[in-house]
Amino acid sequence: MHAPEISSDNEILASLRKRTKEITEGIESEIDELHRLNPYKRSMEFLSFGILYVFGAILAYFSKGNIIITISGIICMGISLNSLCILIHEGLHGLLAERPWVNHLLSFIVGLPILISATAYQTTHANHHYEIGRKLDYGTYRQHLKSPTLIWLAYFTQLLLGSLVYIACIPFLAYKVANKRSRFFIVAEYCIIIPCAVTVCLVADPASILIYWAYPIVIMSFLTNIRGLASHALGDVENLYLSSRTIKSSKLVSFLFLHENYHLEHHIFPGAPSYSLRKIHELTWKRLPETLYAKSYRQFLINFFQAALKRDLTPMGIVHPIKNLERTPAE
Repeated sequence: MHAPEISSDNEILASLRKRTKEITEGIESEIDELHRLNPYKRSMEFLSFGILYVFGAILAYFSKGNIIITISGIICMGISLNSLCILIHEGLHGLLAERPWVNHLLSFIVGLPILISATAYQTTHANHHYEIGRKLDYGTYRQHLKSPTLIWLAYFTQLLLGSLVYIACIPFLAYKVANKRSRFFIVAEYCIIIPCAVTVCLVADPASILIYWAYPIVIMSFLTNIRGLASHALGDVENLYLSSRTIKSSKLVSFLFLHENYHLEHHIFPGAPSYSLRKIHELTWKRLPETLYAKSYRQFLINFFQAALKRDLTPMGIVHPIKNLERTPAE
């Protein structure tokens, strides 16, 4: 499967917001090495989150009505499903496998349980990177909504329902802007996804669907919504370094989010696999002229709600790593 066609206008827009050469000067070889795919690391991610889902399912199955154990199992399954959202994102950047057809097949497989067509997601996500803050980018809102009240309403909608709205809308948003080849694959993939979902609903009992899929999807949506909101909310899309946010997290949280908390690093180096983003962060952080930064997701949410009370849309959490000669977040 080929990537969606990118217009020359989009290329020009993207070129205006690329990183400056000082960010990688002198460390080009290290950065190049961190762009290499590591099948072992990726396989271990698949295995780890697969085991986590099975563990959660076992907890729920043998809970014998114990609500705490049942909820614990659902949370484990939800965290596992959350990894699928990130892994399909990796696939859209060609980072699940070296061979394009294998990469796309894996992207389709991880998208199947969360009802997302890999091609549809690829189409809209390419526009997000190339047109961030422009008409075809649906990950930011100021270009679509001029009123601060409406923008804040969009932020809170994303926080509460973002993933579910996106799953419902992505087929139509993608089909509208896709080329003929991509449209064919979008339709073909949904012709597999929808019958599979209907078959499961007809064969499995409702209680099992709720425990092993619907409730975990709610957990997945909650995690994805927070991660997605923190990535771009209250930024400046005209400035690459202020368009995405780096969030310092514990090693556990960073692993559970497959290091997507380093979202600025992802936008600066979109061709680097997620498991390399922490190292890229450490190599480049002190070279950045300015960035959006939060000490944790909890701190982001606190600052977010404080800004919401004032309807303040100015970029939130600006720091200047290159000017900081003391200890920085990368240390």
